[in-house]
Amino acid sequence: MCHRPTRPLAHLVHRALMTRDGNIRLSGETIRIYPQPDNAPVAAAVQAHPSRFLGWIFLNPAQDPDVLGTLERWRAVPGMVGIKLHPHWHDYRTEILRPLLARAQDLRMPVLIHLGFGARGDIRAMATDFPRLDIVCAHAGFPFYGDLWRIAKGHPRVHVDLSSPYIDERLARAAVAAMGPQRCIYGTDSPYGFEDTDHSYDYRHILGWIERMPVTEAARDSILSGNMRALLDI
Repeated sequence: MCHRPTRPLAHLVHRALMTRDGNIRLSGETIRIYPQPDNAPVAAAVQAHPSRFLGWIFLNPAQDPDVLGTLERWRAVPGMVGIKLHPHWHDYRTEILRPLLARAQDLRMPVLIHLGFGARGDIRAMATDFPRLDIVCAHAGFPFYGDLWRIAKGHPRVHVDLSSPYIDERLARAAVAAMGPQRCIYGTDSPYGFEDTDHSYDYRHILGWIERMPVTEAARDSILSGNMRALLDI
């Protein structure tokens, strides 16, 4: 885990894995990071199955000079309900998000963000400057965890999701204990992380963390669905 004493080392390891062109090198294999996320397949799925899916608009302001126009284009699709940002892999400072976050706040669209090390994860500035914006920090607040949870105490619209192999059951419980169940959201990070015996995704893995959590039934229901319904005004 990226506790404060080991966070600089984790940052160095992360940098060492990145290639000059922004991809990731693991075990001799180069894994491509797509600089311009394609929202079309998500929009198509939402339009084809409106009773089953809601979509998040994945944006990269470091590569898209008309990122606000891209947002307007995809939010016009019914069922596209939020914005996803990934400064960790797209490698940009969160300060460049200001125009986008201002627009999201005006639109009352929640933002799901995968924070990165250093200036790629300034959640304090984002929450302070955009106090009416709902922000969901992916993977229990990776790579800050406890530090982010402490900052979030003064910013009631900061939430975390409990997805991904970046965390484990113990860390998920710690996030809920620190932030309260009303600000923690169940997620899967599918198809990454937990493989079932038939090589499909094991949706029971993280669900089991929530089911075993020492909280009330009402709090468990909030983590599993109620908190997200409230964020999306469903």
